[in-house]
Amino acid sequence: MKLRSAVSLSLLCFLLLTLLGCEVATSVRLAGGPAFSFDGSGRLVSLSVYEPQPGHKIATPLDSKSLVWRIEPASHAPSGALVTGMDIAYYKVPKGYVQKFPGSDTPVPLAGGLVYAFIAETTGAPGANGFFYMEQSGPILINVPGLCQSVFVGDVRPVKCGTSKPYVEPKDLQKFAQENRVR
Repeated sequence: MKLRSAVSLSLLCFLLLTLLGCEVATSVRLAGGPAFSFDGSGRLVSLSVYEPQPGHKIATPLDSKSLVWRIEPASHAPSGALVTGMDIAYYKVPKGYVQKFPGSDTPVPLAGGLVYAFIAETTGAPGANGFFYMEQSGPILINVPGLCQSVFVGDVRPVKCGTSKPYVEPKDLQKFAQENRVR
């Protein structure tokens, strides 16, 4: 009986240690402003926000010409802070971070009726990325099916995933945002 209890206790300890060591992917909720509320087990090493290029309504992620805001950990904290419970309002640099873009200038306000992209890079767990539609009441987290970028470095263009054809934006962006809202 004692052997069985000892084996059970050892197994339970092993399972607990395994679960505690697991990575929890980064997740993001949005609130007015927008503000990004994070959860997960990683550490935030950058947060970037992208706006649509002139003549477009939807931002293309990783397009350096579309970058409107980027923060990174300050040099004294290179690994970044834990994302669990972290809240970051657009253009407000949290303690322990520095604004890398647009330098010391104030970021441009985000206009309503457009779709913006964000990328939260983390260490220790998968990061998060996505799109949000800015409407009068605040941001709506959405999916943008079929949108990919042509390359990851250099001349980034929006293309239809799996092709080199240009991505065709929807005519009614508000309807598109409601239909593709992340629930």
